[in-house]
Amino acid sequence: MSVRPLTLAALSLGLATAPVLAPALLSPSAVAAGSKRASIGNPVEGNLGYNAFVEQNTVLGSTEAEGPIATGGNLTFGSGYNVSLHTPGTFTAPGDDHPAALVVGGRVDFAGSSPDGVLKVLSNGYTKIGDMTGALAVDRDAQNAEVNTQVVAAGTAHNSVPRIEMTLHQPPASVGPAPGLIDFTAAFEVFRERARTMASCEQNVTLVDDAGNPLPDGPYPPGTNGSLTLTPGRTNVLHLTGQQMNALGEIKFNNQPTKDTPLLVVTDTTAEGGVFVWDNPNTPGIGGQQAPYVLWDFPDATDITMATGDSLEGTIYAPSAHLKDINGSNIEGDVIARAYDAGPLVNGSSIFAGELHYWPFDAVINCESTSPSPSPSPSGSPSPSPSPSPSPSPSASPSTSTSPGPSPSASRTLPAPTPTGPGGELPATGSDPALPLAAATAAAALATGTLLLRRRRRH
Repeated sequence: MSVRPLTLAALSLGLATAPVLAPALLSPSAVAAGSKRASIGNPVEGNLGYNAFVEQNTVLGSTEAEGPIATGGNLTFGSGYNVSLHTPGTFTAPGDDHPAALVVGGRVDFAGSSPDGVLKVLSNGYTKIGDMTGALAVDRDAQNAEVNTQVVAAGTAHNSVPRIEMTLHQPPASVGPAPGLIDFTAAFEVFRERARTMASCEQNVTLVDDAGNPLPDGPYPPGTNGSLTLTPGRTNVLHLTGQQMNALGEIKFNNQPTKDTPLLVVTDTTAEGGVFVWDNPNTPGIGGQQAPYVLWDFPDATDITMATGDSLEGTIYAPSAHLKDINGSNIEGDVIARAYDAGPLVNGSSIFAGELHYWPFDAVINCESTSPSPSPSPSGSPSPSPSPSPSPSPSASPSTSTSPGPSPSASRTLPAPTPTGPGGELPATGSDPALPLAAATAAAALATGTLLLRRRRRH
């Protein structure tokens, strides 16, 4: 069974099954006059269970992703990259009988890919491409025998390089063109406002040194080690500046984050002008099992380079940033980014990057805000309401993984698509987009004297 594509209305409402009715601005618990409670819900809700969910262009240079990948722009790939190593995900396009493990809203850039590039879509997942310009889906070899489907450059044949290859026979017409399958623009309008709302959460956990003394509020000396003790049963919030983040040699966990005790780390990159080269700290005391309960929020970053550090446990939430991974260590969680380079390509060769492991974020963020004030007024008119005729939920379930993360909900009611534009080309919307459907919520809240939430910076 299939689900219908995602639209602005569904995303702005946090999807039909989400507990937060207006995640971009307010939750029901924050509507009471004078409330400072920020109920964000699950911040990645709306990514349809994709391991990497990217608004614009994506480069898959090296090495592999255990889960599915969706990009709203164009796709470029290196000499060898595996997608959906352990699961094809749960999002199935209308008319298909397999999940869409790789979604490309724009085109496949064969000219920019490695000349010997082979991108493998595993776990019996389908490939969906919005714009087939310069591409051809083939399911016959040189002897005209039916084979597993490949996507090759127009004018070439089966087994040519660079190519995308599946592990099953997918009807060539099903590959594409498939424009507007997912409304990435709408999703990221919501993600960016969620990032800012989380940045307004009050810090309620303290990094301490080996003697138990709180680390200073100002700059940290390079190589500083800190430890955290989380308070059970609440969202634990830690604010860091970019300098503090990079000066930390490690963040030691004295107890572990859980589903009801998540950790939100907000990094303010104002001093770096939003361009942040990230040397992420070691995190002794946690691993993949705890990764679904850690979120690294970069509300104001526009460009992040993951340069050095140990494996990152948790989800990278950088909806306004171009994320470039040149660190050989793994990411164990989701990626939410405006653009994404998993190992950038230089002259057709990829810079080595770590693997993307499938540990989806699986917690609810609720916190106290310290800076309630009206958000910028949305512009434009609200988008149409969702279609009243929901489709059944997808039937496919993620396959067993050697590092099994919690599966995203397979039960979604998704209305008809809103196209992303010709060729999937999406403009950079910056760090302060308008939120059309949130306008009504904001106006109602202001009319009753409710104070909305705005991000608070810590230095």
